[in-house]
Amino acid sequence: MRKLLLILLILPIVSFADEVRIAVGMDYNNTISVIKKHGGSDITPRMEVMGPKGEWPVVGLYWAFSDYDAIISLSGGKDGKVTGISLWTRKDFGENKLHRAKTEQKIEALKIDTKTKKVSIEKKKDAD
Repeated sequence: MRKLLLILLILPIVSFADEVRIAVGMDYNNTISVIKKHGGSDITPRMEVMGPKGEWPVVGLYWAFSDYDAIISLSGGKDGKVTGISLWTRKDFGENKLHRAKTEQKIEALKIDTKTKKVSIEKKKDAD
């Protein structure tokens, strides 16, 4: 009975929490939907990035979150899953490519709290 009461008391708190998690291993298309739903915009077309067959503009690689100090890139595999995520601050991403390479953070997951506008990350296990 106590467990049921505890669950009923905690349930309203959980329903108000609005943390969004984007992680390696998620379905790529679902990840794009989540990013767009939470203010992410595709900035890839504005960059000098060409596709493997010379196609330009490329879309869907770099995403800026308008309400957060975060820019991410997504890598996808043939299985339709996100295979890698990199993170930068807006300032670092706005610098030259060398600086961008130095400040890139390879992460396992990005969590955004839509209420507090805070970002947290889960770093890759093998990252320094």
